[in-house]
Amino acid sequence: MRQWFAGLKIQQKLMFVCVFFVMPDALMLYFFITSINANIQFAQLEKKGDAYQRPLESLLELIPQHAALAAVGSTPVARQQLAMKQAQIDAAFGELEAVNRRIGADLQFTDEGLAKRNRQHYSVRNVKAEWQLLKSRLTQLPPKVCADEHLHLVADVRMMITHAGDMSNLILDPQLDSYYLVDVTLMALPQNQDRLAEVMSLGEAILKRPAASNAERRELAIAATLLKGDDLDRINDSLHTSLNTNPGFYGGSSSFQTNVPPVLQQYSVAAQRFIDLTTRLFSSDKINITPKEYLAAGNQARDASFQLWWTAASELDILLQKRIEYYQHRRARSLIVAGMAVLAALSLVTFITRSITGPLRLQAAELNLANSALQAEIAERRRAEAQLRRSEVQLATAQTIARMGSWEWDLSADKLIWSEENYRIHGLNPLAFEVSYETALTQVHPDDQTASDQAIKKALREGQPFNFEQRVVRPDGTTRILRQRGDIVRGADGDIRKMFGTAQDITEKKQAEAKLENLHKQLLETSRLAGMTEVATGVLHNVGNVLNSLSVSVTLLASQLRRADMVNLRRATTLLREKNGSLADYLTNDPKGKLLPEFLGAAADQLADDQTQMVAEMASVGRHIEHIKEIVTMQQSYAKVSGNFEKLPVIQLVEDALQMNFAAFERHRVNVFREFAPDVQPVCVDRHKVLQILINLFSNAKYSMDAQNPAVKQLVIRAEMASSGLVRIIVRDNGIGIAKENLVKVFNSGFTTKKEGHGFGLHSGANAAKEMGGSLMAQSDGLGRGASFILELPVAARKGDTVTVAETL
Repeated sequence: MRQWFAGLKIQQKLMFVCVFFVMPDALMLYFFITSINANIQFAQLEKKGDAYQRPLESLLELIPQHAALAAVGSTPVARQQLAMKQAQIDAAFGELEAVNRRIGADLQFTDEGLAKRNRQHYSVRNVKAEWQLLKSRLTQLPPKVCADEHLHLVADVRMMITHAGDMSNLILDPQLDSYYLVDVTLMALPQNQDRLAEVMSLGEAILKRPAASNAERRELAIAATLLKGDDLDRINDSLHTSLNTNPGFYGGSSSFQTNVPPVLQQYSVAAQRFIDLTTRLFSSDKINITPKEYLAAGNQARDASFQLWWTAASELDILLQKRIEYYQHRRARSLIVAGMAVLAALSLVTFITRSITGPLRLQAAELNLANSALQAEIAERRRAEAQLRRSEVQLATAQTIARMGSWEWDLSADKLIWSEENYRIHGLNPLAFEVSYETALTQVHPDDQTASDQAIKKALREGQPFNFEQRVVRPDGTTRILRQRGDIVRGADGDIRKMFGTAQDITEKKQAEAKLENLHKQLLETSRLAGMTEVATGVLHNVGNVLNSLSVSVTLLASQLRRADMVNLRRATTLLREKNGSLADYLTNDPKGKLLPEFLGAAADQLADDQTQMVAEMASVGRHIEHIKEIVTMQQSYAKVSGNFEKLPVIQLVEDALQMNFAAFERHRVNVFREFAPDVQPVCVDRHKVLQILINLFSNAKYSMDAQNPAVKQLVIRAEMASSGLVRIIVRDNGIGIAKENLVKVFNSGFTTKKEGHGFGLHSGANAAKEMGGSLMAQSDGLGRGASFILELPVAARKGDTVTVAETL
């Protein structure tokens, strides 16, 4: 390489050097352009996902309208409207097929792409076939079956929207303004539209009857809360955040700032009015709303929701296009600047070549002479460097000898008796102490004198090597620590003639070991405090889970107390007191008096029902409070080696944990399936630690299924015997699943994938299971495939555990 370079001309060498230095810049430019192209492709894929959603959103709007018309009847007007709506749905499917042909492969809407994510059913072909079958059998289906078929079709369309969002990067948008727009179009508004349809159907059914049941009132109360908190507030917050952050990205969008606020205001007013009407339905005994008025308000809110969706989706396209154009302009500018830099480099090489070629020729001879002198100087420098290295080695050797001094003691045949005084005076080399002083002035520390003497005597007596440490006192009063190592030499007759060895100063080493020991103690104390903090954090997390269920029970109790008809009952008792003198005549002859016994009987029945329900809820409240007390007590006694263990039936433990999550499961429509093997034995565990683990697992499963939103939410709980005297409890859901790279992280303290999670539940649960002699593990086939958590608990008690047998929980 060197010879090849030397044979080049000056201009070629300069060109080579220029290219060599330009290569890193070119490589950086390549990675920069690649990054820009990746951002452009990312945004373009998002635009494709937004475009794919449009016909799907049309279907979400049209299919419930078709279901409502199908339920009206078979009047000529209804048939005409139904035919028009079917034509609109057919047209929407036509648009979906066109979009699918154009960009479906990019979004994995192929048989292979859908199969990879276990979504084979949600192809355009299959969903359209379902619609065609429903349309052909519309007049033959019973109303309930017809309504279920429409709901199933809507669920399929929602899953297609989810798949489009997953495959188009929409859920990973990097900018705040477009991120919150995506949240509104992909998640919040479709969810709100489905919920509005469900609440309208429930409210209409209630209004057509004389009175609503307690279960229906409870369901309406939950629905109104979700419409307000999960839908309206979320949509308002997301869009206002998007509007506020928009000016900070790519100069902002004027159309976004102009078009979205009025449509958002229209939606907010309509949605709030419908929520207020729904609240009146479940909070008042006297309902003065007609089904027509209620449905009109719901349809107005739903229409405003779809109008907001179309506006937000259009503005999302504009934001994505502005981002693409920004990166395209940036890429063009970078390429232009790079091209100009290359031209400048070429021009500079040409100029320098012409400037130095002439003078170089004149100086070539002088350089040859100077080169010879330089070579001689280099040779002399190398010789001097070699000499310097030899001197450094000699100096290092001398310093080593100074740090580890050697000593020797000339024993004669007639003086084999060891002399303590001679050893102290003549036995030590002052080099060992890295100071210059007289050996006679150095004394062994009084506390170490006896041990040193015994070590020397033993070596002389047994004729063996020795190795011991001792402290010595310097003339200036400072103390150093030496390590003495040595051996003896025998004469031809076997008698000891000489003792020799080394004395190494290990003072700094001993000081470092002492510091290390102190650091180790500090680390242990810090670890103990961190463990106490972790336990306290876990307790707060577990108490919070119980408080959620407790809040639901208290809310239901308050609702029942407000509905109790105590005013009319008080009036009846007042009337009885007023008629005390003529009560018999009043009850038999007066028209109002004749109605009073029937009223009192009905009131008594109602109060009895309310009392039964409130007693049940109060029992639930008592269980929740007792569990909180036990959690706190468990934390207070956490430092004990073993807790209060009981022999407990597994099935009853599972049922108690399910009961504490019952309200949440009912509210989120979670279907629970139990698979209990008949041979499951009782387990020897801490009752409240097991409840803590199970409640957390059930809560996580609910959140996971909410995130995935399958057509049917299924929670399967299986109990069976495992090997080695363990009972296995498996909690399996069909929720969002766990990415493979996260399976080893889910039990780490602080790790969570939930936006508002803390990452303490699974970590504390795994620790609790281990403390009881069991384990907690996780399994998942990946995102979108659900997850299983496996809790194993021991049947037999461990040594040292206090065990009681519990007949009931």
